[in-house]
Amino acid sequence: MSSAVSSRARAATIVSGAVQTLSGESGDPLFRRHFDSVLQVVAAGDHDSSADDDGLRALWTAFTDASTPHSPRLRASYLDRSRPLVVSWVSPADGQVSFAWLTLPARWDPELEYPLYVQLHGLWDVAQDRIPYLAYPFSNPGTSYAFEDGYLVSPWGRGNLWYRGIAETDIWEGMATIEGLVRVDGSRRYLCGHSMGGYGAWHIAHASADVWAALGIHAGALSYSLDEVTDSVATALRDVPTYFVVGSSDGLLGVNQRAYALLQDAGNRNLAFVTFPGGHDYRQSDVEAMYEWLRRFENRAGRSAIRTSSARDRH
Repeated sequence: MSSAVSSRARAATIVSGAVQTLSGESGDPLFRRHFDSVLQVVAAGDHDSSADDDGLRALWTAFTDASTPHSPRLRASYLDRSRPLVVSWVSPADGQVSFAWLTLPARWDPELEYPLYVQLHGLWDVAQDRIPYLAYPFSNPGTSYAFEDGYLVSPWGRGNLWYRGIAETDIWEGMATIEGLVRVDGSRRYLCGHSMGGYGAWHIAHASADVWAALGIHAGALSYSLDEVTDSVATALRDVPTYFVVGSSDGLLGVNQRAYALLQDAGNRNLAFVTFPGGHDYRQSDVEAMYEWLRRFENRAGRSAIRTSSARDRH
């Protein structure tokens, strides 16, 4: 056995031992599912790559060093939304292990129903394999208030497959798995994404428009399939409120403008198009502004409408 393989095996063993202990100590079924999911993904994800090595080292540090800021060993780190839970499953489609990050609502009460926000990642080297994607949020604690009134689901999506085929299946399986664990308000499901994820949101939503309360396209790479930037797709989405945000010097500005115009022509009355000085940038302030707009809507019997404010609203 080479020294690299031996080091990788030791790291995986130490990570698994630490997480198994945390699973055994957890009295909450959802948190126990989280720790067991980390174990399942680690067991499924060793492809003998340097990226896997780096990810295992990051997990080793996060789950064995109690002094890590926002330590994932602590329940409080999940409740304050600085770390996501991990939810894994074995896909009935091909028998492979997949997973998603699940960030809890602020002031979470498991007895209540909450909105569900599905956020699709862009074309990203971190997502190319399970282990780096699994490890990323444990090396990079979150700080944003975006999506704080609901469950935020960030699926792996099988990496960088443009949310088509098994990658699209991954999104639906992830949603079904998570909705089997927590209580979701069926009138408030939202779909959004950046770049490849923006295309994925557009692609998935136009065949399932009755599911979504609103749609967010963040610098969507809609030129990936211009066959889907058409009158017929816009007609399918005419009742889904849609928010676009894209940099004024982004090469994707034109195709996003085209999609917006098609939705206007189709009679969609709930649209926003926001630009900022810049290129193909992912800015947290844009995510937060998108969130504030999306959350205004709910889906009433397949048609979205501006919702009535409630006592649980942030503003």
